[in-house]
Amino acid sequence: MWTELDTIGATGSENGSILADEEYNNTCRITLEKCEQYYAITCGVYGGMVHTTFSDINHHQELYNAMKKDLQEFIDKETSYDEELDFYEMFTTKY
Repeated sequence: MWTELDTIGATGSENGSILADEEYNNTCRITLEKCEQYYAITCGVYGGMVHTTFSDINHHQELYNAMKKDLQEFIDKETSYDEELDFYEMFTTKY
């Protein structure tokens, strides 16, 4: 279950204003920031990966939702260490 964190309006890691910040089952987090000239989406799987991608005004929400969906599907299935590494490579290449 995704939980909204109490950070809306705070400054995020890319120095933008946080618009959305959610955590999934204490295992991963995704944050959407509005920066001066772009949107930043930073996500991480605790103990495994941190990744930031950037978007324009027309695609940031769609991108945020897609990344969130992929993270949830990954967390919800059992994976080996090698499968985790494969996911991180696929995810960071895709986004």
